[in-house]
Amino acid sequence: MRHLGTDINYVVLENLYNELKEKVEFRFNCAAKKVRKGSAGYTVETESGEFTGDYCIISAGRSGSKWMEQVCRDMDIPTHSNRVDIGVRVELPAEVFAHLTDELYESKIVYRTEKYGDLVRTFCMNPKGAVVNENTNGIVTVNGHSYEDPAKQTGNTNFALLVAKHFSEPFKDSNGYGESIARLSNMLGGGVMVQRFGDLIRGKRSTPERIRESFTVPTLQATPGDLSLVIPKRILDGIIEMIYALDTIAPGTANDDTLLYGVEVKFYNMEVEINDNLETLHKGLYAIGDCSGITHSLSHASASGVYVARHIAESVNQ
Repeated sequence: MRHLGTDINYVVLENLYNELKEKVEFRFNCAAKKVRKGSAGYTVETESGEFTGDYCIISAGRSGSKWMEQVCRDMDIPTHSNRVDIGVRVELPAEVFAHLTDELYESKIVYRTEKYGDLVRTFCMNPKGAVVNENTNGIVTVNGHSYEDPAKQTGNTNFALLVAKHFSEPFKDSNGYGESIARLSNMLGGGVMVQRFGDLIRGKRSTPERIRESFTVPTLQATPGDLSLVIPKRILDGIIEMIYALDTIAPGTANDDTLLYGVEVKFYNMEVEINDNLETLHKGLYAIGDCSGITHSLSHASASGVYVARHIAESVNQ
């Protein structure tokens, strides 16, 4: 794993574009509306006209999950219910996790709770990073960034604590469940809420005064509030238990002034039924990346794209 930083990511993307722009036709601000299967290949309807081809690769990302569900309904592609990850973003002084982040930039730590047997995991650790807002389909959730440029770095480290919820029949709208929790946070806090860990465990709502007096200086201006009014009890119990567990390997994690921002939600697409080549039941129609519900990370999504490209190239050359 190599850390680039949010700032260097723009440079990487620009380099990719410059390398490909003479070989690939790019269309920006050109939303895809519909995919149709014809007698010879596929047609994609967009705001700028229609495009046809023998093969069609759909890579709409996690934010395109609802659109992908509609494509699957229109084309009778089977899907399966997936999961949603719900939790908070933790922010604390960088020194607390420095002995871990200095050796392994992003630690992946998973804990099974004693109370429910649920798995709570760390995700998206940002040493000396900043907490940020994220807008997903009009819902404001929380996320984190980190930077390569020392001038942009902060004195805090932030990371997510997430609990995965899988649903069984008859419930199928896992994303809707996560969205409803995020909307409740937006309703109470006008956006992202922040609470001191000490206030949470004492059943107190954080106030602007207590946030200002906190040893952890917040990097995001959020509304002080009470996360217990937003996050379901089972999930919140797991997060609290995880924080105490992390305190044994990173003393200071369970400090009263550790900040918790909520809510953080990771949405997943309904799992699209595909074969070993990431091809749907329609030959030549592929679903790659997180819109497929199969991959759950940048590295997996990138690998799926490379794999399908090689598979198609081999098919064409045969």
